[in-house]
Amino acid sequence: MDFALILIIIFIAAIIITFILNLLFKKIRYVKYIPAIVLFPFMIYNFITMYSVTSEGFASLGRFIMGILLLTACASSLIASIAFDVTHRIIGRKK
Repeated sequence: MDFALILIIIFIAAIIITFILNLLFKKIRYVKYIPAIVLFPFMIYNFITMYSVTSEGFASLGRFIMGILLLTACASSLIASIAFDVTHRIIGRKK
């Protein structure tokens, strides 16, 4: 598969998960930030262990790719959460 296609699929999946959390918990504002908060430590872990001395072969490359995938999911979820907050605030002011 093409790497860009995989990144697009992860991007869309993270936005859909954030949207579903936004629909389920409209009253609780911070629930939609949970996917980004959960993915962030895993992303940092993969980037830090990429530089470990004990990695052999292509293990560091695999950690880098996994970190990029998690970065894509975390960033898209965070951007979608902020966009949902802004739209709710704008809609709330109009009512």
